Amino acid sequence: MKGCRSARIQILTSACMFSTAGLFMGLLHSDVWTILFWRSLFAAVFTLLLISLHRDIGVAFRFDRAGLLAIFFSSGATILFIPALDLTSVANVAAIHGALPLLTVAAAALFIREPVDRLTFALCCLLSFGTVVIFAGSASSSTGMLGDGLALLMTAFMAMMTVAFRQSAIPSVLGVVALSNILVTAVSVSFTNALAVTVVEAAILASFALFQMTFGLLFYAQGSRLLAPAESAMLSLVEVPLAGLWVWLAFDQRPAFQTIAGGGVILIAVLVHLAFMLASSARRENRKE
Repeated sequence: MKGCRSARIQILTSACMFSTAGLFMGLLHSDVWTILFWRSLFAAVFTLLLISLHRDIGVAFRFDRAGLLAIFFSSGATILFIPALDLTSVANVAAIHGALPLLTVAAAALFIREPVDRLTFALCCLLSFGTVVIFAGSASSSTGMLGDGLALLMTAFMAMMTVAFRQSAIPSVLGVVALSNILVTAVSVSFTNALAVTVVEAAILASFALFQMTFGLLFYAQGSRLLAPAESAMLSLVEVPLAGLWVWLAFDQRPAFQTIAGGGVILIAVLVHLAFMLASSARRENRKE
C-alpha cells in the first residue's frame, strides 16, 4: 500500500511539473524546433548524469519490448506537445489532454485486457465532461485546428505510453527517459537553428528540461509502473487546471469561465478518486490488524 501511495504522489508531482509548459513557452521566443532540440538535449544530459550518479548504466539501458514502446510513445508525445502549444492555446491543449483517462482506459482494455471498475469509469466520464466544458469556452476563439489535432494525437501517445510503462518489467526507467530525449534531439536537430538562442533563453530551456522533461517524466514513468493505467492517467489530469492557472498568473491570460468550471470538475473527480483510494487502503490495513 505504501508503494501505491508513493506512486500517486509521484504522478501528482509530475502533473504539477508538466503543467508549467505554457509558462516556459511564454518566456521563450525561439522557433518550435529550436525549443524541442535544446530542451531535449538538456534533458538527455541531465538524465545521463542521474544514471552515472546511480552507477547503474548497464541496468538503465536494459529494455524489454514494452520499454521500447514506451520510448517511442514518449518521444512522439514530446515532439507533438511543443508544436501543439505553439499553434493553439494552452487552454485548448489542456482541455484536449483531459481525454487522457478515457483513451488510457480504452488502450488498456484493448491491448492488455486491463479490468476497469465502475467508479473509475464513472470518474473518467466526469473528467471528460470537465474537458468538454473547458473546450466549450475556447471553441469560439481563433485557435488552430492543426494545433488541436496535434494535441489529440499527443494525448493518444501519452495513453499508449502509460500502458507500456505498466506492462514493462525493466529494472530502471532512467534509460527510457534518457533515450526518449536523445531520440527527440536527433529528430529535431535537422530542423533547428540551434545557435540562435541567447544565453538567457538557454538558461530558461535548461530549467524547462530539468523541471519538466527530466524530473517530470521520471516521476510519471516511475509512478505509472505501480498503478493501473486509468488511475495514472486520471491523477495526471491535475495538470489541466494548473496549466491555465500558471499562464493566468504570469501573463494575465485569463481563462474563460468555462475553463475555470471545467477545471473545478476535474479537480473534484481527482479528489473523489483519492478519497476512495485512501479509504480503501485504510480498510485493508484494518483487516490485516
